[in-house]
Amino acid sequence: MNNKKRNIRLAIGIVAAYAVVILLLLIAESGAEGSSIHSLGDAIWYSIITLTTVGYGDISPVTPAGRVLGVVLALCSLGLLTAMIGILMSLISGQAMPRFRLKSSRDRKWYVFNEENEQSATLAGSILDEDPRAIVIFCRSAEKRAAGSSVVRMECSPAELIEIRGRSSGITYFCMDDDAWNNYRQASDAAKLGINTYCLSEFGTDEMIDNLHTYSRKEIISRCYWRDFPLKREEKTVVIIGSGSIAAELLERGLLTNVFEPGRYVSYHAFGDTSFFSRTHQEAVKALCAGDPKDDRLFLHDEKWEHHPKIIRDADRIIICEDDDKSCLEIYQELCRWFPTGAMIHVRLDQESDMVTGFGSYSTIFTLRSFARDDINRLAVTLNDIYNESSGNGAAWNDLSDHLKRSNIAAADHMIVKARFILGDDSITELTEENCRRAYEAFCNAEPELRDACREMEHRRWVRFHQMYNWVYSEKRDNSLRRHPLMLPYAELSEEDKEKDAYAWEMFSAVAARTAAEQ
Repeated sequence: MNNKKRNIRLAIGIVAAYAVVILLLLIAESGAEGSSIHSLGDAIWYSIITLTTVGYGDISPVTPAGRVLGVVLALCSLGLLTAMIGILMSLISGQAMPRFRLKSSRDRKWYVFNEENEQSATLAGSILDEDPRAIVIFCRSAEKRAAGSSVVRMECSPAELIEIRGRSSGITYFCMDDDAWNNYRQASDAAKLGINTYCLSEFGTDEMIDNLHTYSRKEIISRCYWRDFPLKREEKTVVIIGSGSIAAELLERGLLTNVFEPGRYVSYHAFGDTSFFSRTHQEAVKALCAGDPKDDRLFLHDEKWEHHPKIIRDADRIIICEDDDKSCLEIYQELCRWFPTGAMIHVRLDQESDMVTGFGSYSTIFTLRSFARDDINRLAVTLNDIYNESSGNGAAWNDLSDHLKRSNIAAADHMIVKARFILGDDSITELTEENCRRAYEAFCNAEPELRDACREMEHRRWVRFHQMYNWVYSEKRDNSLRRHPLMLPYAELSEEDKEKDAYAWEMFSAVAARTAAEQ
């Protein structure tokens, strides 16, 4: 917007200066003997033929002051005219033409980005691949990375976009600036105007804003990884090498998602700076590092991974996850050159490479499906709606606390793990209406031992989620202090409390019905 205002001020200044010169010329010449400039029209005509260097000679100043002003006009000549034309064309191409294009495309979906960079351009390209009729709008473009007839570059605010379109519906706003705080501030403003807004930022507040969805890049990477590379049944030992925030998020998401049936447990070895993970997930670390044979195990190593060749050799999966590509590739080369292992090795890279099995590249994580998480969001909302209807109480999705929203999302994430187990099919990649219906029927027809294993699986998942957020056992529930009477091993629950865990499996029936109704 600064360039726009600067151009407007410059244009106004030039017009004002021109008007002053014309007025002075008229004052100096209109009463002079032998003058041919008697009116405003004569002065303007003289200025035009002088500025354009045509110089017919039919009108010319005769007074000293008039001739001085004539010299000024002559010196400006084409320079002033060119500047005026340039400013006019800049205003037309910079604002008028994009506004005209947007007004003529109000029946199409608008995807708006507050900044044009490599990440936003990748997402924009993915959107246009899925919906060629979409309009992509970049509000600021320091470097042009996207191309095509559906791309519009125009400095405008969310309020101006609504004014041009005539409504907020049909606009999706993405805040993907490098400045995380600026992202959140702009996203909040857009969401409050009724625009569906997605914000790439670590920031957030206790205020729940409708239409605002905040995600971090590390969250998108970890969610996509465990979705695209689920643990196989034979994989028992996972090694994560990385000191950055992405490695910590990957470990957290794995511990929340990979909660399996009794008897199937996973050991995680994390190499790198795990101090932040240890500080923020104290109860989970305490529980998983205790050595319970009926639970997953977590080992946080202070030493470098090179000092533990046996762990590397015996691993089933090794995930290299530093925050920069160079470090990841260096670790991969060192591991392959010097350390024998039969593990599947996955390497996080911003740019795809044929040399390794990579994940987390811009082209895979910056897609509408991954960024917006519409499938998981819809399922989480559905689970909350089903609970409200069956219990006769509860709260609408937008009225839930951040903790309860995350709890529903974690439950939605885990449903596909449940479906794979109850159906005995690890190849399932999505929750279709048929898969949900079959999973519900399999649970209903299961032998008592299998039903009990299902309930224990859900209870362990529920406890794991609350441990990650530092809930502890107490005979009396206290949400503010994060205490709950059900934070117990499954075997210590009453039969009534055990049966409550069957509810998560019975959800398959309601989800199947909802899915069929939407199709």
